[in-house]
This record gives sequence, C-alpha cells and structure tokens, in this order.
Amino acid sequence: MSSEQPVNTQSTLTEQDLLHWIEARCDHLQAQAKVLVDDYWRQMKSQRQKHSKSESGRIGVRIRCRENQRAFSIEWYRMATLRQNGQTKPIAQYVKKGRGYRYPLGNLLKGEPAWEAELVEELETEFAYIRQQLDRLGKIRDAVQRYCRVIEADANNKFIG
Repeated sequence: MSSEQPVNTQSTLTEQDLLHWIEARCDHLQAQAKVLVDDYWRQMKSQRQKHSKSESGRIGVRIRCRENQRAFSIEWYRMATLRQNGQTKPIAQYVKKGRGYRYPLGNLLKGEPAWEAELVEELETEFAYIRQQLDRLGKIRDAVQRYCRVIEADANNKFIG
C-alpha cells in the first residue's frame, strides 16, 4: 500500500487565504521586532546606570509603521541635543540604511562605547533578517494581488464579449 498523496489533489487554498497568511506573517515579524526594540531600550537603560555619562551611548532604534500594506521599517538613529534659546532639546538624526537589508554600522558606531556597539551589531543582524523576510513577503503579496487583478480582468472580459 502506498502512502503517497495523489498528484492531482485539488487545494482549497485561495488567493485571499494567501494574502491573510502574508498579513499574519507581517504582524508576527512586527511583534518580533517590537520585542527586540524593547529589549534594546531595556539594555540601554541598564547600561546607562552602570556607566558614566560619556559612556552612556547615543544610538537609538525604533519601528516606524507605514499606513499602506501593513508595512513597517526598523530604523537606527543617533540621539543628540540642540541648544535653542538657552534650552536644550533632544533631536534624532536618522541613519540612511542604503540598498541592502543591513545598516552600514561602521560610521554610526565610531566613538560609541564597546558595550553599545556590540549590542547594536547583534540586533542589526536580527533586524536585517526581519527586513529581508518583510521584503520577500511584500513581493509575494504584490504578485498575488497582480494575479488577482489579471484573473478578474479576464473574467470581466469573458462576460462582456
């Protein structure tokens, strides 16, 4: 007796099922990124209490949500202060990621404490993996949506003609 599945089995998976799965995976990746970002800030706070102000670290990270397609990005920035009218205001100088999935950390980490550089590099490896997955899921989503539009257009043309 063979335990192989017949080759011509019809699947009940629809295009909408695929789109919902992609949405769920993106939500999962965002939750995973949030845990990592929260952990980064927890570790930053802990390290700042252990070190002098000059060794406290100035690199920040955040998740920026996009309105369309449930997308988000993970962004690094340098924290600085601006003196204005005798007051100091915190500002964030965002770092450009470039074309790949990883941020170029060399210049960003110059002059930063070793503990912070290690933490940033470790997390950036995980963030790059998340960015890569998001990019691929987005490409699958776009392809499925294009496919649906073509199928819908073909169906409409059959009814008209």
